[in-house]
Amino acid sequence: MMLKLAKLGIAIAVLATLIVPAAYAGVPDVNQSYFVPQATGTSSASPGVPCEEAVAGANGCAAAPAGTGGAIGNARRCPNDDGTQVLKNNARLLVVVKASDGTPIAGIPASDICVLFNGGTPAQGFGGAGGDSIIANFTFNTLNNCPDVRCVQADAATDVNGETYITWLGHQAADPPGTAFRDPLRKWGGYEGDIPVMVLGFKLQGKLINSLGSPLGSYTAHVKSLDMVGGTTTTPNQGSLVNSLDINPVQAAAAIACASQTGPNYKYSLDFDNSGCVNSVDLNLIKAHNNHKCNSPTVN
Repeated sequence: MMLKLAKLGIAIAVLATLIVPAAYAGVPDVNQSYFVPQATGTSSASPGVPCEEAVAGANGCAAAPAGTGGAIGNARRCPNDDGTQVLKNNARLLVVVKASDGTPIAGIPASDICVLFNGGTPAQGFGGAGGDSIIANFTFNTLNNCPDVRCVQADAATDVNGETYITWLGHQAADPPGTAFRDPLRKWGGYEGDIPVMVLGFKLQGKLINSLGSPLGSYTAHVKSLDMVGGTTTTPNQGSLVNSLDINPVQAAAAIACASQTGPNYKYSLDFDNSGCVNSVDLNLIKAHNNHKCNSPTVN
């Protein structure tokens, strides 16, 4: 009897040594996992190289107007996500997930990789670990037919390198991960400068470029929004709407000479192309989207 118990104990110990490391290896290490802003490369010198960072001329972000403000300059949106000037060039996040030993974690389901929203503000009764100044609810925006968005999920499960993408505009399974396809259920209003990016419940930090030399925390997940004002209270149908409340601050900022747009005079969230200056380009862009909302000008 004692011999049988001893053998059973040895078998359990061996099984534990096999199972525990495998389970432990599947836990994201927040010191080695991260996300990076990306878009389709525009550099003729480096075709196919993803555009990263915030500045034209770096990491495939060169030359063309499409690369004015690097990858971040592509991450701008309207509540209707209409037209070619919003979320262009496959604006996305590259998500890299690794275990504590540096091993890539493959096979994490897309639904477990999210840019996380609460859906609304604390004043509206929304709470949680997600972005709380993003307006993404039907409750207070019924006339605009706005969708409830809580998880902007990854395009696909992580691959053998522990990598996947969260493409801001949406994605269809027939395309390679990182390729944009407009999703009518992925619409929201408001702006937040640091939206949580979660993998299996772990919050990751961002890096400006996919390089060892780029420190964790050098980038925070955000999309510049043409809808920045309104929709945060319980007054109905004010969210996910571009109107004069949003246009007027851009017009005021654009009236300041670029050379003087330093410190508090520079309104980062209004610099939609990330050129370093709020100017007529930004003003013209937002004016072109005046009165746009979740169901207009494109119904779906």
